[in-house]
Amino acid sequence: MIKISNSQTPWLEILLKFGFSNKPFVFENWATESWEARRKWVNLDGTPNVEYLKTTFGNSKVPIALENGDVISQSFEEYLDFGKSPEKYLKDWHFQNEFGTSCYQKLHPFLSRDFVNREKWTENRDENPFGDDYRFVYYGASGSWTKFHSDVVSSHSWSANICGRKLWIMVPPGKEHLFAGLEDIREKSEIFEENGVFEFVQEAGEIVFVPSNWYHQVHNLTETISINHNWINSTNLHLVFDFIKNRNSDVLRELKDCEDLYDRKEFEDQIELVLFADARLNKARFSKLCELVMESRKIQEGKFWKCDEHGEELHLCISHPKCHPKILKICSCSQNFCEKCLNFIESLEFSISRHFFSRAQDAFRRTAIDF
Repeated sequence: MIKISNSQTPWLEILLKFGFSNKPFVFENWATESWEARRKWVNLDGTPNVEYLKTTFGNSKVPIALENGDVISQSFEEYLDFGKSPEKYLKDWHFQNEFGTSCYQKLHPFLSRDFVNREKWTENRDENPFGDDYRFVYYGASGSWTKFHSDVVSSHSWSANICGRKLWIMVPPGKEHLFAGLEDIREKSEIFEENGVFEFVQEAGEIVFVPSNWYHQVHNLTETISINHNWINSTNLHLVFDFIKNRNSDVLRELKDCEDLYDRKEFEDQIELVLFADARLNKARFSKLCELVMESRKIQEGKFWKCDEHGEELHLCISHPKCHPKILKICSCSQNFCEKCLNFIESLEFSISRHFFSRAQDAFRRTAIDF
């Protein structure tokens, strides 16, 4: 696993090398050194500061995943006092919805371009195409683990260890079928190497980038707290589009026998309901997401970043490696956005969203009519 140890690595380099290439990496602990969670949630010996956590967040109701697959709710204080065990894993706690984002303050530029959690429309559930945020805190005892899976709706994810150590097992896209039906893929560890499956340990303070469609399995080697986001941006919007299109076809096939029970609009509405329940996104919501990005990225005339060869069609530019050197020359920003690189990324997000909004209108309409 590649670990980025140099805090001055240009974020545009990371964007091209890992974001658009859909490859995993790890930020070393410099990326979380300033976080409040790293300073206040952890004792000097690296263990969780349980007294601070109980005093500050103890009354919050948290979801606890049990070994049998059930999920129960209890207070955070109850979990800390009586619930911590390998069979009880605190997962998917919408911590930031309740307590805000002061726990991590400023994110690295690569992680901050987030259409799911960090836009004006994500502050209002009624406007948010996803219906809620996808920001979570996990707290697990040594020996707790997450079974083999990929992340929701072909999203990227990042996971920051506030304290503790985790063992990760990652499977490249296209190889997950080799482990179909398994909850613990270590049962077939003998085929890991030949199929590009790799294991690595995430240390305290490090952030793992999990790209879209990379199946993975995670084990807490010690008592561990992590902050996790699922996110979508310009680097994986095409994969989310493919996912929605494919799942839409699946739902159409599954509901085909019921089509005669509805008129055309009612049937489309049923497809959308099932698709959203299954995937947490549907055709209308994907299109709305693209529209929201386009509306928010209306850049002043003359400041739209253009490629000499591809003009404003930056979705074409970014897919041509020969264009990457000139993108890297825009600036060498590492921890902040200057006007030049901010103008570039907003232009890119506008172009890619416009492209997939257009493709969605065509593909989704034809899928419904021609099926």
